Formats: sequence, C-alpha cells, structure tokens
Amino acid sequence: MLSEHQKELSRNVFEYMDPSFRFHLSLHLPALRSVEKEARLNINQLVFEDNQLFIENKTKYELKIDRKYAIEDRPFRINKIHDENEFGFPANTNCIMMNGDVCMENENSRSTRAYERLMETVKEKEPPECKSTLKLTYITGYGEIRIYTSSTITTIYEGIKVLIHRNVRWIQPGEKPFVRNVKLGSYNSVNLDGVKLICDSTSFPLKLLNFEMSHQMLDHQTLATAEYLIVRSEIIRQDMDSLNLMKISNQKVLINRVSLNTVAGLIEFWLEHGRPVGTSWLFEIRKFGREKPSRYIKILRRNAQVIESDRRSIKISMGQSSILSVSYGNSILHDAGSRREIWIVKMEVLRR
Repeated sequence: MLSEHQKELSRNVFEYMDPSFRFHLSLHLPALRSVEKEARLNINQLVFEDNQLFIENKTKYELKIDRKYAIEDRPFRINKIHDENEFGFPANTNCIMMNGDVCMENENSRSTRAYERLMETVKEKEPPECKSTLKLTYITGYGEIRIYTSSTITTIYEGIKVLIHRNVRWIQPGEKPFVRNVKLGSYNSVNLDGVKLICDSTSFPLKLLNFEMSHQMLDHQTLATAEYLIVRSEIIRQDMDSLNLMKISNQKVLINRVSLNTVAGLIEFWLEHGRPVGTSWLFEIRKFGREKPSRYIKILRRNAQVIESDRRSIKISMGQSSILSVSYGNSILHDAGSRREIWIVKMEVLRR
C-alpha cells in the first residue's frame, strides 16, 4: 500500500512520462494503476476515428462489433466498423447519442432524409433477432495486445464511451482537456461550437486549427481567432473557392490543393484591399505540365508598382506603410506514392 507521499511522488513522475510508456507500465503494475490515472496527462497527438483512438501514433484502442442475425440475410449490409440499428441500417447519430454528448457535425438534412427513407421500407415490421458482441482491442506502444469484450454494450459509439472509461482510462465527469492544436475530420458541416464545449475554455484561442474548407464555418470565432490555420481540400483536383479564401482574416495560414490562378486572384485582392503587416500565407500548388509561378511573377512586374524582383520573388508596394512579398522555391515531391510534385508559394505582408 503506497503512502500519500509515495502517491504524490508517483503522480509527479507519471506526469512527465511518455504516455505510451506510462500506460504500458500501469498495465503491468496494478498497484500503481489508480495513481497513474490520477496524474495529469500530457498528450501531443490524440486522434479520434469512427472506431479507434490513437495516442502519439503508438497506443491504439480499436472497437469492432460482431452481429449474428437470426435471419440469413439482413436488410442492409454495412462495414462492421460502423454502427447500425435493429434492422441492419446504418445508425443515425441522433438515435444513438447519449446524455451529455456533443455532436461534431451540424444537422445534415440529406443524411436524415436518406435514413428516413430506409426506415420507411420496414415500417410496421418487427426487427430481426440479433446477438451483438463488442470487442475492444488495446494495443500498447510496445506491441502488447489486450482484448475486452461485452455483450451488454451493443454499439461502437457507446463502447468508446463506456469500455475505454471502465477498462483502460477515464476522465472524471466535468473535466475538460486543455487543447492547443485541433485537426477536424471530413464532416459535411462542422459544429465548431462543439469544439468549445469539449475543450477547456483556456484552450482558446487555439494555437492551430486544421480543417476542410467549408464556407459555413469561416465566420466562427474559433476559426477567426486561431493563431495558425491549415485549410485543406480532401477532393483531389478540386480547386479552392477564391471567394471563400478572401473571407479568411487570419494572419498565419497554410492552404493545400490550390491553383496558381486562385493565388493570382488573391494577390490582386490583397493589393486592392490591403492586409495587416505580419500576414503570412503558404500555398501548396500542384504542378501541372510546364506551368510555373514564374509566369505570374512576370505578369506582376508589368502590372504592379514593383519595388524589387528576381526570377523567383517579387516585392510590390501596398501603400505608404507595407509591402506584399511573393516568393517560391523549387518544386518538391509531396507524395512519393503518386509521384506528385508541388510548388510552395509564400505571400507575406512586410513593413515598408
């Protein structure tokens, strides 16, 4: 039995340990388990997916559900990593949310209508008998595997909340994590109010917010006050909407999958409307054929009040107090698998 002094020392040691190592240690030393779970936890990277969690790309929690139906064929077949209702249809999130949960996607009327149409096909029918077993696989940062199962928890959604809380880790009710960097998944419409409900108020303004472009969230305070933005497009070969980019007021921004034409349009917009000194945006521009940023540098030399320029950069007057600097380096290999090359173009506003 540890004394209070020993517990306090252990908590201090655990606080500075690598999370994966401390989880592994706690797993093998039951006497320290309760102390470890009381210690402050510092995580550099925590990834939530539909049915799994990753910590520091080492520790992994994965949930799967095995369903055995009394009938040979269920009405609808889906991947076992997703939840389904009693008829075998993909579950509507609103139907499985529990008290206190926060939905990270704003209401999607298209998905709701699709779910309602599916349910209409089984109206007044009795659901088939089904036996479900939920399995939680816990893989430590050292490759050790522990498996927990439950026949009373019938959804992956509930399992993430209950099994992990009960068997692996827990956060006390009412506690909220202090978060600096947030990367949002590919939602149709992100509920940024949900981020503020999940994270402690001292997390804001965020140090970094990484999100998929959506015009519906550009005016939100969480986005507008983030210190650094990463704006991405998950759809290959789809260009960013320049009108949406013009609405972003943040000073530090990285934008991927954008065309040279869109960047050229932003240059004209900044020259006309101005930007604060210190603004610095990076653009990842996919390389197509012989198209090069140097062509736009040449155009700017003819059409703007140039202060200085060379083959890969140009500085243009933005008025009496500021300068717009546009520059780029050599193309780089962005994806070794697809051999995709990109240009990195930098636009920044300097004091004159």
